Amino acid sequence: MKKCLAPRVSPWLIAPGVLLAACAALAAKPVHDAPDAPRVIGWVPAYGIEQSIKALSSTPAAGQALTRIGLQFWNPGPDGRTVVFAPVDSTGRPVRPEDVVRLRDWARAHRVQVFLTVYNNSQVINRWDWPLARRAFADHRDEFVAALVREVEAWQLDGVDVDLEGEGDFDADRAAYASFIRALSTALKAHGKRVTVDSFHSPCDNAPNMRWWADWLGAVDAIHTMGYADLYEGSQATFTPEGKPVCEGGAQLFRYSWQLRWGMQAGYRRDQIVMGMPTWIDSWGSGGYGPTAVDHLREVRALGASVALWDLQLQSPGWTKAATWDAVQAVRRPLVSGAPVAGSRSAAHAHTLASQRLEP
Repeated sequence: MKKCLAPRVSPWLIAPGVLLAACAALAAKPVHDAPDAPRVIGWVPAYGIEQSIKALSSTPAAGQALTRIGLQFWNPGPDGRTVVFAPVDSTGRPVRPEDVVRLRDWARAHRVQVFLTVYNNSQVINRWDWPLARRAFADHRDEFVAALVREVEAWQLDGVDVDLEGEGDFDADRAAYASFIRALSTALKAHGKRVTVDSFHSPCDNAPNMRWWADWLGAVDAIHTMGYADLYEGSQATFTPEGKPVCEGGAQLFRYSWQLRWGMQAGYRRDQIVMGMPTWIDSWGSGGYGPTAVDHLREVRALGASVALWDLQLQSPGWTKAATWDAVQAVRRPLVSGAPVAGSRSAAHAHTLASQRLEP
C-alpha cells in the first residue's frame, strides 16, 4: 500500500476532493481485513450524517477499532434499474455527493473499508418497501447489479452492503433474492470488491431471514444479523411469529451462540457472522457477562464472531467511553480456544462460551 502524502490535518478540514487527489493511490486499492479475522462494522444513516461525523471526530478510538463503515445513502431507483441517493429528511432532500467524499476520505485516512449500503426505506416513505426492492433484485436483476457496480467504482468504494428488508412472509422471493446476491457477488469480485448482507435475526419470519443464509454461501463476505437489543448471550426469549407456531421449537434463538451455530451449520466461518449491537443504548438484556455494552462485546469476543454497530451517531454515552472502544477493538483479537475472557463474571461461564466456539 502506497503511503498517503496528504497534509497532516484533520480530513474534516480538507476541501472535498483534495484529500482524494492526494491519496489517489490509497483510495484505488481497497484495505481488506486479515483472513478469518473478526471485523467491526458501523453504519452512517442518511438522516444522521452530521451527527455521525461529529461522533467519529470526537471519538478517536472509533477510527482505530472499526474495520468497515457502511454508508446507508442509496435506494433502488423507482424503475428498478438504477440506484439513487436516499433522502436525508422528510422533505426529500437527497444525500449530498460531498458527504460521500467526506466519509470515504475519513475512512481511507483510518484504513477503514467503505461499503455502499443500499436500502429500501427512507425518511420520506418511512417503511420498508419490499415491492421497490423486488422490482430491482427480481424484475431487473442484471441492470440493478450493473448500477450498483458502477456506483461502487465511481465512488471508489470497497463493496456493497445489501439492506433490502421485507416485513412479512416473502419466502416466494427467496430464490430470486439468492440469484441477485450471487450475480452481484460475481460482478463485484471481478472488480476486487465484496458483498455483505443484512438479515433478520430469526429463521421464521421476514426477508431476508436466517433460513436464507445457506443460499449465499461462497457469495457473501459477511452476514449482519440485525438483532441489536434483542441479541445477548443471556437471552431466554423465544419467538412466535404472528399466526405461526413458535420458532424452532421454542429455541432461545436470540443468544449470540445460537446465532453463530446456525451460521456455522450453514457453512460460514464464525467471523463471517456479525452480531448487530445498538448504539442508541449502552445497556440491554441480562445474564451472561452482564447488561452493559462492554459485557456483550466480551460475549461476542469469546465466541470469535464479529460486531456490527447501528449506528455511528453513537447516541448513548457508553459508546463514547474508552472502555467500550477497548472492548470493541478486543473483538478483533480472537481468544485462544478455552481461554477465559478478561473481566468475565465467572471462569465457568467463560469456559462454556469458549467451548461453544468449538461446537458449531
